[in-house]
Amino acid sequence: MHLAFISLFLYFERRIMIKTVKRTYRFRIYPNPSQKELIEKTLGCCCQVYNDFLSMCIESHEADKNYSIKKYDLIKLLPEYKETFPYLKEVDSIALQQTVIHLYDAYVNFFRHNAEFPKFKKKKNDYGYTTMNIKNSIRFVADDIQIPKVGRVKVKAHRHLPESFKFTMVSVSRSGKYYYVSLLGEEEYFDYGEYIKESLDPNNSIGLDFSLKHLFVDSNGNHLDMPTYYQDSLTKLAKEQRKLSHMKKNSSHYQKQLLRVKNLHEHIANQRKDFLHKASRKLANTYDYVFVENLDLKEMSERRDKLKLGISIFDLGYGTFLNYLKYKLEWLNKKLVKVDKFFPSSQLCSCCNYRKSSLTLNQRSWTCPICGFKHDRDYNAAINIKKEGIRMILNPSN
Repeated sequence: MHLAFISLFLYFERRIMIKTVKRTYRFRIYPNPSQKELIEKTLGCCCQVYNDFLSMCIESHEADKNYSIKKYDLIKLLPEYKETFPYLKEVDSIALQQTVIHLYDAYVNFFRHNAEFPKFKKKKNDYGYTTMNIKNSIRFVADDIQIPKVGRVKVKAHRHLPESFKFTMVSVSRSGKYYYVSLLGEEEYFDYGEYIKESLDPNNSIGLDFSLKHLFVDSNGNHLDMPTYYQDSLTKLAKEQRKLSHMKKNSSHYQKQLLRVKNLHEHIANQRKDFLHKASRKLANTYDYVFVENLDLKEMSERRDKLKLGISIFDLGYGTFLNYLKYKLEWLNKKLVKVDKFFPSSQLCSCCNYRKSSLTLNQRSWTCPICGFKHDRDYNAAINIKKEGIRMILNPSN
């Protein structure tokens, strides 16, 4: 009996391993006026360093097409650059180094054909700066967070940080009138491996079909109505933008009105994110498998004028929803399975598998000529997506 218990323990131990995963935790901070001034100064200095060093890279490349940029050569230029602009010494030096590193990565990725050419930063745009947690220089103290140069800043810690979470990098950002701190690090988690995969039940699954009228229609016949936050705010947004257009550019009134417009956009985006987070969490907690179509949302957005989709496809945020759903399922050792986009989910009869190839986008319902069943287009597609997803799991080679 004792040997059997040991064998069972070793069996599970082989399958259960502690692994690390990269995580980011974002909190809102409430800096006082002097801290806000220093954060804004740091953002401005990082913006200046980025733009000036980008100009140097462009000039060097134009002078010598074979010029090879090196990261540490750029970093070595910082001390001399600071002597030219002494006010740069007042901000976090690590933040300036990280700005140069980010520029180097963006510049090199362009020549490796992994990204577009880096653009010059504008001070009025919302962005952040990154610094390093060196010898516990960034830490939580009661209800505050200690940030280099800035000092102790009040933070809204709306969630508990796991004990295994160790962060090495911190990003301080501004979005409209709000300030945030993002902790980037690694966290331990239990990977249950093949044991969990074997325990997942394909029958405890659901198929989702993308819907412009709703967010999606599922294989149970339900649909999720996505609130049209952006379209509902268009009147208010147009009013605020009209006020902005009548003001003298870069005046104090212009800057205040620009901030109002930014805050309104921020509010709309936060409403959408909140709804999508809650919807994806509910699905992740309920089902072991979620099956979706592998849609090319970028192509759909580019064809929006031809398809007469307007701004509705952007207001839904379906791509963001799938990203949220994917990582939430992975955290629970569950799976999001994508069915091939060329799979005829809408054309197949979910009852007898008859295929109606002549089905057009305008036909929202159709009757099968073989079995006589009347189908709702989206509901029928969701059922077929679920069937195809289960087939892919049970017979991955076919």
